[in-house]
Amino acid sequence: MRVIMEAQRFEFEGRWVERRLAAGWAAVVGESGAGKSTGLEALFLTFGPTPCLKAMPAARACSRLAVTMSIGDSRWSITYKPGASSVEFEDSGDAGTPPVRLPLVSRDPDKPTAGRFLLDQLKIPVLRGNGRELSFEHILPFVYVRQATAGVTYLGGLKPELRELAVKALLGLREDAIEAARTRLRAVRRELAATRRELVGYEALRDKLGFTTPEELIQRRHQAEHDLAQAREAARGTAGELSAAHGRLQELRDTARKTHGDTGAADEAADRAEEHLREALRRVGQAEGRLAALREPAPSACPVCRSRLRPVPDGVCRMCKEPHPGRRPQGPDLAELLREAEQALAAARRTCDARRQAAAEARGLSAAAHRAVREAHRAADAFADGVVEPLRRAALDAEKRVQGLATLAGQLAERVEELGTVDVQRAALARLEEEARTASEAVNEAESEARQRVADLLKRWSVLFARRMARAGGQWRHAYIAERGFTPVVNGEAFDSVSVAGATLALVELNALLSLRDLGQEVPGSSVPGLLVVDSALVGLSDTPSDLAVRTYLLEAFAEAARGEGPLSQVVTASQELVGEVPGARRTVVSRTAPYIPELVLPDARSEPR
Repeated sequence: MRVIMEAQRFEFEGRWVERRLAAGWAAVVGESGAGKSTGLEALFLTFGPTPCLKAMPAARACSRLAVTMSIGDSRWSITYKPGASSVEFEDSGDAGTPPVRLPLVSRDPDKPTAGRFLLDQLKIPVLRGNGRELSFEHILPFVYVRQATAGVTYLGGLKPELRELAVKALLGLREDAIEAARTRLRAVRRELAATRRELVGYEALRDKLGFTTPEELIQRRHQAEHDLAQAREAARGTAGELSAAHGRLQELRDTARKTHGDTGAADEAADRAEEHLREALRRVGQAEGRLAALREPAPSACPVCRSRLRPVPDGVCRMCKEPHPGRRPQGPDLAELLREAEQALAAARRTCDARRQAAAEARGLSAAAHRAVREAHRAADAFADGVVEPLRRAALDAEKRVQGLATLAGQLAERVEELGTVDVQRAALARLEEEARTASEAVNEAESEARQRVADLLKRWSVLFARRMARAGGQWRHAYIAERGFTPVVNGEAFDSVSVAGATLALVELNALLSLRDLGQEVPGSSVPGLLVVDSALVGLSDTPSDLAVRTYLLEAFAEAARGEGPLSQVVTASQELVGEVPGARRTVVSRTAPYIPELVLPDARSEPR
């Protein structure tokens, strides 16, 4: 995969500054403290921080970091703000397409992240193994050799199982055949389990129904259908009786409601009769009071001023001029008034007796109406409890019987249609068991082929690795890549077991990565990136003949990229010095006063970047 970092940009105080990187070999040379490692790390920090990439002070001083890079036929401008939670990708080849902002992490597996998007652009499949999913963080050590880990740990301390997963992804070993065989095996096993359940269910039903022969099954079906017909007829009769009973109950309740309405009229009539009686009683009282007043002797004093009364023509007190209450005429007029008052009292009493009789009759009619309502409701409730409810229970029982017989008849009908089900299912069971064995063998064969494919590639990788180690010096007599974790082994010592760190281990790691790219050129569908960023590969090499040979070998390996040869499309290196003239290498010379990030100048050699 052709991958070239064209340029990187840094923004601070509202201004952008840029560093151009040459295709082929871009060599950053300068004294310690000039920001070489910071610049190289910022290339990958632009894709978002990872556990092995934490922004150095100079990178944190920038408002934004950006990289322009070519991946195959695409060209991308990628921007990240230190401390932010997303990365912005812009397709430089399509000016009309807006930038895409993608999060660094996502809880939604269907939502892409910045790392997943970058892997898609690099055509690196996202493989899964040992409960882990491959991410850009696991691919990074194959592209970026860091000064802090190159001579200490293999691939930045990446775990062996993740190394294997990453190498398989880079070499395009998707294991599609294994996944297809496993999918087929899972499908056959599901169908086999379902067939077993059906067979067990059929045999259990047969045991429950108690038949052993097809003839007995057919006879049982006819009997069940006959019982079902009778049950349905009985259920229809019960339903008819229940319907009639509901009609009668409705009539009784309608009668009760109508009777209840009649009580209202009876109560109103009783209220009117009571009112008439009260009026008659008032009239009797008035007549009795009038008669009593006429029968009492005339008052001798004025009830107002207490003066002695004397008969006067105008009937008023001659002292206070107030009328004489109770003054009554004397003589024949008084007798006439008494007779009239007695007659009026007798008439009022007769009217009162008649009204009292009418009120009693009205109250009797009202009580009778209320009794009729209560009787009507009691009759309706008694009919509901004694007739309707038993019929309802009988109808429910009949419906349950019909439903049970219908289910039994349906099951028997299905079994009659499937008289040969047991034999058919047993044959299907045998066939599916054979298919399951075949599918399992296919899975084993696919896994065996995959293991053989990995073994063949590992063998070829070991050959290419041994060649590069031999070119680096004659002291490397025996070298290969081990199967466990794809660890390089040189002169019988594995990388992870060597106790002495330094330039030798850095050389072994670089040759492992270069030989992996050699292998990627030979493997169709490989996604091994042609980019390699190496921080301080020449540190620790002395002037001894063996170290000079290693230095010459590394410079020549990097020069292959500058000449457009070998497996690398671009190599970016950082070192304190670059001995000799290397044709094709583009040097970027930096110092503490002219650091890698332009204009971010250190006040003195001991200070932090501002």
